[in-house]
Amino acid sequence: MKKMFPRFLSLLAALPHSAFGKVQFANVGEGTRETGRASYFYDTNASPVTGTRFLLVKNSTDANHITTCGAGDVPLGIAEDSFDSNNTDVPINVAILGAAPGTQRVVTDGTIANGNYVKTGTNGQATVATTGVAGIFGVAVFGTDTTASAGDTITVATTLPSKLAF
Repeated sequence: MKKMFPRFLSLLAALPHSAFGKVQFANVGEGTRETGRASYFYDTNASPVTGTRFLLVKNSTDANHITTCGAGDVPLGIAEDSFDSNNTDVPINVAILGAAPGTQRVVTDGTIANGNYVKTGTNGQATVATTGVAGIFGVAVFGTDTTASAGDTITVATTLPSKLAF
């Protein structure tokens, strides 16, 4: 017994330092995401908008699938990858609104000016919002050298989207 304890200590000392003194768990997909981003699949039955990044998306048929938002929908987040109908088995990265840090890029429908509240418009694009409507998810913050025509990408200081008018 006296010889086993020093042997155990020598084996313990041989472990990598990060494994010593810390609890470690295997990540299987659930849990926290420090970046505020998650991977989802586009729902091919819901006719997602193709070929464009930074569109607003919402939950679709189940917890793993998303589709592009329509006017007035409450968005889940912003698709940072474009949908490719030839690669439907490849997940895309979504910046979760209210969780992803910093400003986010979105595609505008051409109605937004710097400082406007924004909400979901048609085809996953952002549109200008008035206070008191559902679906507001942030404020446009872009410089004077940025164009904001329909189809352009602008930056937005995002918040948790409102589900009800207030």
